[in-house]
Amino acid sequence: MKTTFVALVAAASASALITSEVTTAFSEFQKTHDKHYSTDDEWVKRLGIFAQNMEKVAQQNEDHKKIGGDAVFGVTKFSDLTADEFKSMYLTYKPRNATNIEYTVPVHTGTLADSVNWYSKGAVTPVKDQGQCGSCWAFSATEAIESYSFLNDGKLHELSPQQINSCDKTDGGCNGGNTETAYEYVQSAGGIESESSYPYTSGSGRTGTCKSDSSEYVVSIKGYKSVARGESNLQTALNSGPVSICVAADAFQSYSSGILKSCPGQIDHCVQAVGYDSTENYWLVRNSWATSWGEEGLIRIEMGKDLCHIADDVTYPTF
Repeated sequence: MKTTFVALVAAASASALITSEVTTAFSEFQKTHDKHYSTDDEWVKRLGIFAQNMEKVAQQNEDHKKIGGDAVFGVTKFSDLTADEFKSMYLTYKPRNATNIEYTVPVHTGTLADSVNWYSKGAVTPVKDQGQCGSCWAFSATEAIESYSFLNDGKLHELSPQQINSCDKTDGGCNGGNTETAYEYVQSAGGIESESSYPYTSGSGRTGTCKSDSSEYVVSIKGYKSVARGESNLQTALNSGPVSICVAADAFQSYSSGILKSCPGQIDHCVQAVGYDSTENYWLVRNSWATSWGEEGLIRIEMGKDLCHIADDVTYPTF
């Protein structure tokens, strides 16, 4: 940038929201998340958006305290995006156009566990990062296949969301999709490659052309199940394995930690439910926004209110 930092701040400070504290926080945000802007005007614009988001964060924290919540909202790697930009880039779930979906009511023999954590059971791969691509649906399906493959044969493969993102032509790649048709793609293709043989390259926002090699497939599936709506069904399902869920994620943009107790909006993002704690009263959810977001890439959501529509779109693959 040719314009001096002082001049930029002076130009931006016309807004009452942009204080010296906000400017300092924005500078730290840029360093932490390696943010660079191509022009001075873009820098000023992003500072303004950041300032607006910090005001929103303060309100979210205040509102959450009023309802007895302990969730903390703050600076995340999405803090220089407007709500619309965040939604168009990351919240790209597209519901399946089908009226004949058969729903399964899961059954569990014996008493349901007070708490479940599939990480501690070795059934979940490390948190992934979808980057600036609306491929959450592909990650969610891939993660469910990884986990159920482990439950099927004891081997935890790290599989390729890139294959699904690029090769599933029913869905839209970085422009969004859903997990049901992702499973159907893997089933019809005959399998899915490992992450090492078909690494993720869509982080910059490009879907990419399909380059799958059937000789490299390491896991295949027979189909999938859609779980009947309701938190009791989600809890029962989680006693058997971690599942794919699609949720309303408007509140995720500035989430930092704690149990989320307010979650507006409609289903727009797909993730993986990896456990729950009925004593502490939360669902444990794994996201695909890297470990720098949330609680090392995870979020806890209050049980009992179907917050974020958490129990409305639950699926898992079959073997």
